[in-house]
Parts: sequence; structure tokens; C-alpha cells
Amino acid sequence: MSLAIRQVSKSFGQHHVLNSLDLELKPGELLCLLGRNGAGKTTLLRILTGLLRPEAGSVWLENQQIDYAEPHARHDIGLVMHQPFLYEHLTGIENLRFYARLYQVADDKTALEAASARVGMQRFAHKPVRAYSRGMKQRLTIARALLHSPRILLLDEPYTGLDLQGSQTFNQLMLEQKQQGRIILMTTHDLSHALPISSRFAFLARGRVSDELTNQNLSLENIETWLAQKLAKPVSAQKGAAA
Repeated sequence: MSLAIRQVSKSFGQHHVLNSLDLELKPGELLCLLGRNGAGKTTLLRILTGLLRPEAGSVWLENQQIDYAEPHARHDIGLVMHQPFLYEHLTGIENLRFYARLYQVADDKTALEAASARVGMQRFAHKPVRAYSRGMKQRLTIARALLHSPRILLLDEPYTGLDLQGSQTFNQLMLEQKQQGRIILMTTHDLSHALPISSRFAFLARGRVSDELTNQNLSLENIETWLAQKLAKPVSAQKGAAA
């Protein structure tokens, strides 16, 4: 099973955000997508979730084009984005129960409390979300994203609000997801936490992947130097950029 993004383009008015983008991810791989602010990272994730429609191109899973109009297509995806998609007046457990029913998975108390415990939220599971800190909401959002065992995980700045323990918990969960053959695409500015779990890094410029770097015992200095070199180049000079 692989996830293939083929010739995907997206514009907002006269601004071309994605330009015939090609990218492929394999099972058990976590790809960390990097780039300047406004490079199109979040736009790509929104297209992969079906929240946005591309003007051209397609997304394929297991050699079949994904039809986002089909309910099962979204069932394959776990999503963590800036907006937590949690109901503030409900407790943590009630939020998980709502999404469990939406995804047609077990919503019994034991299963939901176990899901909450995986992200270190067992002490707060029965408190309303409106009383949560940003980091607590992020932990619950991660639990929600994993609830239905999706084949694809799309993560936009998942370390937002997490303390050191929360980041370590998240990394352990992602390593488990990789071992289970999940396909994971992540954007983040937190390279120190992302490095141990990333299989490779890709740099997005001018709406395309301009360069990639495989994580073969890279040090943090290695990846920071590579990224600094990419950011220092004029956008028009990026390899693979549109003419």
C-alpha cells in the first residue's frame, strides 16, 4: 500500500500554491514536510483529507484513485490540524465517544478510557474540554486521530502546545504507528522532536518538492544545516521549481 500524490495543483486567486506536485509515501514511513511559511504544506494536507479540492491532479491509495465523496475514504485518514475539532462543552470521553460512533468503532467506556490513557489524559477524561489547556486539547486531538486505526495519518504541527512529556508520548505513538505500517505525513517546525521518528524529509518550494533527505542516522545539526541551505536559496533557484 502506498499513497501517491500525482500532479496536484491548487491556486487561490492569482497565487499558485501547489504546482503539479508529485509525492509518494510508503507504508511504515513518516515523511516530514518542510518549507517556508505559505509554501503550501497545510494546503496539501487539506487536499489529502478532502477538505479542499485540487484544480488538477489526483491522490491514489493502493493503486486506486481516492474518491473523497465515498465515506470509507475519510475513514482511512486520521487528522491533527491547528483546529482541534473538539466540542468544548463535552468531556474528553464524550468527545471520543462521539467520534467513535462517527467512525463506527467500539465506544464502550473501557476502550475510550484506554484511548485517553494512551495520550496521558486519564486524569482529565471526564472534565469538560473548555477547562483544558492547549496542550491537553492537543493530546485529546491525537487520541481522536488514532481512535479508528486509520491507514493514513496527516499531522499539521502536532507538537503545538505539548510539553516535553507530551512530545515524548506522541513520538512513542508515532513509532508504534510506523511499526503497524501506517503512512504518516507531518509538518512541523520542531526538528529536534521530529528527527527521531522521521523516515525522510522533503522541502516544498514553488508548489513542488524541490529536494528530499533520507534519515540515515542524521544529526540535528545535519538536518538544520540542510534546511538552512534550502531556506537561504531564492525561491526561483529551488531544484524542480516551476519555470
